[in-house]
Amino acid sequence: MGAGKTFSSPSTKRVLSMTDLPSLDPFPPKPEDYLAAITKSSNAGCTGGVLSHSWPSLEPSEGQFTLDELKGAATLNEGRVLFLGVQVLNTTSKDLPTDLESMSLDDPELIRRFKVLLDGLSPLLQSKVLYLSIGNEVDIYLSFHPAELEPFKRFLEEGRTYAKKIASHLIVGTTVTDNGLLEPKFRDLTASMDAHFLTYYHGQHGTEGVFKNSEDAKEDLLNLVNGLDSRPLVIQEIGYPAHSSLSSPEKQTEFVRGFFDAWDEVGERIPFANYFLLYDFPQSFAENQAAYYGVTAGKEKFVNFLVSLGLHTVGGEPKPAWEVFKSRGKSLTN
Repeated sequence: MGAGKTFSSPSTKRVLSMTDLPSLDPFPPKPEDYLAAITKSSNAGCTGGVLSHSWPSLEPSEGQFTLDELKGAATLNEGRVLFLGVQVLNTTSKDLPTDLESMSLDDPELIRRFKVLLDGLSPLLQSKVLYLSIGNEVDIYLSFHPAELEPFKRFLEEGRTYAKKIASHLIVGTTVTDNGLLEPKFRDLTASMDAHFLTYYHGQHGTEGVFKNSEDAKEDLLNLVNGLDSRPLVIQEIGYPAHSSLSSPEKQTEFVRGFFDAWDEVGERIPFANYFLLYDFPQSFAENQAAYYGVTAGKEKFVNFLVSLGLHTVGGEPKPAWEVFKSRGKSLTN
């Protein structure tokens, strides 16, 4: 855990990010497509980036690290404020290396192995990453597996302590949904973390595809922020669909406007917000995601949600919300 390159603090108090994958149709995208997507979001005012990887994708077997993809993504996002998510729990699933799958989350060996992973990530943590999230939408998984709540809490606290020994500037937490953030048991889970990490889809909890009125986006976000303690609220993902069965392009535009209006009002209480998504996912990708998350009931709604979150169509045509996003995003850097 020797000292690495010095971390440079953000030059702005509010960092806008976007999940700026290129269109996945055709697949796979070319290297230049990734760069073009990042350039597009940067030109819209994005100065942050979110990198998400499961633990087994980084360590398929004990001591065998596959970090090239993560390092490459960090290089593509050079100069940006980075949020790194390591998905130990991921919405409905537990993502552990195969040889650890049978262990309790607070097993000393499992914790030791996670610390070794963090050691492997130390050059990135020390010089490029500001936010480290251990787990994604963990409240959903833990709601289905309540016996694992306390073991995960112990794992999480061990992980945070060790990560901050590697890089003291890190802001460490675990990501929950906005619904989970309101539940006392998950507030207790995150009480010792440095910030609130959140995904927010305006009422879409789990996979049932139920949304609040887009007109209420600003008020709902303000109520959420005002109901929390003084720690920062870091938004890992925020988005709203445009599919006709769930919403509309006009409602998506209204949501984007409400998000920025709320952010302007609360200011640096939200130091980092990542909008999800630059391009719609193709139907085939959404179907695969539904299978990964084990969605059967309500699958059609879930797929329609995933294929319409982008501010551009799969073919690259901008939706009305993109112009609002671009205008408001640029104002953050002026």
